[in-house]
Amino acid sequence: MKKFLNLLLLFCLPILVIGCSMEFLLRQIPNAYQIKSNYLIENKDSIQTLLVGSSHVLYGINPDFLTDKALNYGNVSQTIDIDYDIVSQYITELQALSTVVLRWSYTTPFEQLKKGDERWRLKDYAIYTTVHTETKLKYHFEMFSVKLKYNIERLYNYYILKKEIEHTNTSGWSMHMDASKLVNLETLGERIAKKHTAITDNYYTENVNILERIVKMCNKHNINVLLVTMPAYHSYVNKLDTLQLRKTIDAGVNMQQQYENCRYFNLLNDKRFDKQDFIDVDHLNATGAEKFSKLIDSLLTQ
Repeated sequence: MKKFLNLLLLFCLPILVIGCSMEFLLRQIPNAYQIKSNYLIENKDSIQTLLVGSSHVLYGINPDFLTDKALNYGNVSQTIDIDYDIVSQYITELQALSTVVLRWSYTTPFEQLKKGDERWRLKDYAIYTTVHTETKLKYHFEMFSVKLKYNIERLYNYYILKKEIEHTNTSGWSMHMDASKLVNLETLGERIAKKHTAITDNYYTENVNILERIVKMCNKHNINVLLVTMPAYHSYVNKLDTLQLRKTIDAGVNMQQQYENCRYFNLLNDKRFDKQDFIDVDHLNATGAEKFSKLIDSLLTQ
């Protein structure tokens, strides 16, 4: 038996060493979550505007073009259940906070990261931020959260190819490094619209309630909420499901009507944004982000 255990240990030790080494190296790769968390901690007494939401916010609103000091806490696939975790946790820590800008897009009322196919992304909050998302133990490790092939690709791209996937500035705005690639916006619209159309509305009531809880919480602390449906390219907008879009817009309008501290702006079909402003059919590029950030600033400073 002792001999068997020694052999087992001898077999497992290299795997353990390799696994621990990969975990360590993966955690050394710079990421947007670390940048946002560090910025929040270092500037918690002076941040006046907190931006939360998905990649629409991540790529679409650059705090450098806002008058008040702001942090972009948007992330890829970040849904309103995570937005709530962020706002509720930091609302008392951010002493100067006066406004929360929250993305209210076509998909927002119909999805939750914690229950969706991309819940593996919860590991980025658990490992690299102080946001508490009630995650399972496996989401506290890079190695256990995603497939081995994906982690090997990340290690290869960063340490061998020295490849930067996206650049994030100190206040949280990201510019995707592939933004210069040509994308056929005319043909892409229908495919992405179909992908974003919900199969079920099981999350709708719960997500609208989460939104209301955010607005109420902000109201209690004398903080304004700016709800915004961000611009998208016409080939995408024209293919959206009418009912899903209407339910999304109605929820935003109703929130504005019920709460004095909440304003809603539907800029989905804003004609000021055209082909040259988009990475793809529903994400702004650096040019579009500058334009949209200045627009948001004008709304915030009214």
